[in-house]
Amino acid sequence: MFNNHTMSIITDLRQVGPEINDKDFMILAAIADPGSYPDHPNVYNASILMPPFEILSAWANGDPYAMTTEYLAYLNTREPDEMLVVLLAALTKKNVVLYIPHDEYLVFGMQLVDHIRLTYGISCITPIGQFNIDLSRMPFLMSKFYVLDMMDAQTYLELYPSNYVLPQFVIGKLADDFKPFPYAASMQEYEAYFNDLNARTNPAQHKMSMCSVVNDVGILSR
Repeated sequence: MFNNHTMSIITDLRQVGPEINDKDFMILAAIADPGSYPDHPNVYNASILMPPFEILSAWANGDPYAMTTEYLAYLNTREPDEMLVVLLAALTKKNVVLYIPHDEYLVFGMQLVDHIRLTYGISCITPIGQFNIDLSRMPFLMSKFYVLDMMDAQTYLELYPSNYVLPQFVIGKLADDFKPFPYAASMQEYEAYFNDLNARTNPAQHKMSMCSVVNDVGILSR
């Protein structure tokens, strides 16, 4: 599904070798303060994934929920979530390395790793973990690719498993893309129509690799 590409975590830039110069092989996403890592054409600023100052302050002041609740809620807001989806789209084209400085990793690194695993089904390579894909989360990830215009509507429905209900957040976009009714239908009508259409799709069509259909946008083509 990801063409043997992996997503890994490093906490020391000395762990990066000459492969950093091969933009077709890997990209490094720096989850660190800008200026704390070298300026390199294959290093991408992903600092949006760091906890905001107010969450870090709450953590420093002893708030037991700062990282377990508030930071995870922050990762589900639009900009951090879209950053993660873009990085996972890049994973269909190349290896992705997430750099979090060691001290910062001790604060929020495991929470981020767990969020990526539980939300998108991707287990990162860490000192104590191996890369793994939870296939049951791939329909959700494909849905995110689709709503962010990284996958076209026809391909999305061809890939989406016929035994899964479509998530509600894609219904409006499917309605705009396909316009199946000659009138302004209700969201319930659209939802019933597209779930019925998806249920009747030939399961054999679901064997296509995502690597070949995720569009080159943003960092994917850097």
